[in-house]
Amino acid sequence: MPQVQPYKLYPYPDGWYALGFSDELKNGELLTRPFMGKEVILFRTEKGEACVTEPFCPHLGAHLGHGGTVEGETIRCPFHGFCFNTKGDCVKTGYGTRPNPNGKLHIYQVQEKNGIILIYHSYANESPDWEIPTLDMRGYAPLRHTMWELDSHPQETTENSVDIGHLSIVHGYEEVDTLEPLKTEGPYLYSKYTMTRKADFVGMDFSKIKANFEVHVHGLGYSFVQVEIPKMGLRLRQFVLSTPVSDNKINLRIALAVEYIARPSKVSPFMVFLPSKVATNIVGKGAFKGFINDVGQDFKIWENKVYVQPPALAAGDGPVGQYRVWAKQFYPLDGKPELITTK
Repeated sequence: MPQVQPYKLYPYPDGWYALGFSDELKNGELLTRPFMGKEVILFRTEKGEACVTEPFCPHLGAHLGHGGTVEGETIRCPFHGFCFNTKGDCVKTGYGTRPNPNGKLHIYQVQEKNGIILIYHSYANESPDWEIPTLDMRGYAPLRHTMWELDSHPQETTENSVDIGHLSIVHGYEEVDTLEPLKTEGPYLYSKYTMTRKADFVGMDFSKIKANFEVHVHGLGYSFVQVEIPKMGLRLRQFVLSTPVSDNKINLRIALAVEYIARPSKVSPFMVFLPSKVATNIVGKGAFKGFINDVGQDFKIWENKVYVQPPALAAGDGPVGQYRVWAKQFYPLDGKPELITTK
């Protein structure tokens, strides 16, 4: 009988990846973040523009994350006081002399969308020809978010969005059904599911709560799920953001926003006299706790599984094969899965 052949995926696929959330970076602040085997500097100017740079000053190599500061619309090196604007140009030295035009700080492609700060990675150093779409977040409460460091890969975590079989086995969902089959268009992947689950919500024991999940995936690092629970009149937005930080590790960020509840009594009769914002806050806390629990149920699997290619798929798995064909576009030509050989 043939043995399972484990493969290793190329660790740094192309695409947009989260470095953090907007509320983590105030005007005039600077952060150092791990990203694809190195560090990057994330700063926000006094006027509010988010920027990501390489960590080392092109003058004499000081690390901007250790003593660097934001001055107006520039980042200032702690070593000699050289200042760089958000285009990477040195606009002044610490001694008032003319800056060397060759001393340019590398700036990464960044976009700040939906309360998330994203950086673009390209193996070939190409500019992005697609973006993360902007959502209208009006009418939704602020994002609740958290992060973990895991031994995994963005393709593995994102594959859960099409792995229908694990939804009942791992997460306990019932009556899982596909409302709209998987569709792909360039870096975009879409599908819609419905499922039910037993739940005890704010004092009410609902034997089954039916929820619809509209899945939007943009590359391997950004997934957005619109969740609707018709029985309670709830609409939630979930974000799953997987960012490679080293050869076999990712930072997995999740976030959730709840639409402000117009009729709290529809959620629970105990909420009949609660103002909308208070009810929304209670629901948000409970929903985020459940979201964290759901994602956490996958951790041991992600951190201990191997990548099998080709997989021995069976009916009921969902469109895993179609997903893997779609995912190939985010890798360089030499980024095919590498067979792990054991002695």
